Amino acid sequence: MKWSFNIGKVAGIDIKIHLTFFLLLIWVGFSTLFSGGAAMDVVIEVLFILTLFLCVVLHELGHSLTAKRFGYPTRDITLLPIGGLARLETLPEDPKEEMLVATAGPAVNVLISILIFVVLVISGIFAQPFNLTAMLDNFWLRLLSVNISLAIFNLIPAFPMDGGRVLRAFLAKRMDYVRATQIAANIGRGFAVIMGIAGFFINPWLILIATFIWSGAGSETKSVQIKEGVKGLFVRDAMVSQFYQVEANQTLDSVFQLSMATGQQVMPVVSNGNFLGIIQRSDLLAALEKYGNRSPAYT
Repeated sequence: MKWSFNIGKVAGIDIKIHLTFFLLLIWVGFSTLFSGGAAMDVVIEVLFILTLFLCVVLHELGHSLTAKRFGYPTRDITLLPIGGLARLETLPEDPKEEMLVATAGPAVNVLISILIFVVLVISGIFAQPFNLTAMLDNFWLRLLSVNISLAIFNLIPAFPMDGGRVLRAFLAKRMDYVRATQIAANIGRGFAVIMGIAGFFINPWLILIATFIWSGAGSETKSVQIKEGVKGLFVRDAMVSQFYQVEANQTLDSVFQLSMATGQQVMPVVSNGNFLGIIQRSDLLAALEKYGNRSPAYT
């Protein structure tokens, strides 16, 4: 992905950060300052975002390592302001495999939530008198709530999010893969519209997520349709199997018509069975403009 740079490698998978991610950190820092926070508050908020995105990386590694078990390697994981993106070389089409790969990410967030909860219980924070403000300001309680939210949010059946892929896998057990993708994509776009509208009233980030879901659903549907369309085809099926040649005395107009009808970009020119040369379509267009329709193909 453009404007991304590598920060490391985990299990053979490149971990990258998109430059726009730093805009998020800058926005968080200035928002904290403008809301009356001190320098230390800015440091804590930025550290919280970095820790949160560490959880996002672990989420994406959950997808990637599960996919690797089924023989689907991952190119890289890129951190964006709206989350993480794991690029698999190929996506699993077996419904069971896709369901396991899709649920692996949210499962990681659930596991992180359990670990944080256990640590907080051991620390005795829940034994203290209830204070909502103090709890909302607690770094680890916030991280706990965000991980729970990530697990729930990602399981919303909005394709191509994790929940949407689970939905597609469920449907693919009952119908063909293309139809399952189309239905999941339409449901995903419906959720995208709802999120986009909600973003105007609740949180602008929902508008960005809605845009991602809308475009992702459309592009993946087209990809699946193309992939399904070429199944069973061989290279020879896509190759030109018949070549046409023209006589030297044929008019440029007739050569052009033949080129357009056959899609052949280069036309061999012969005379009495002897090869004289070739006419490329770009040269043909230039000759038509310079010499006119009735001029011969070769002089």
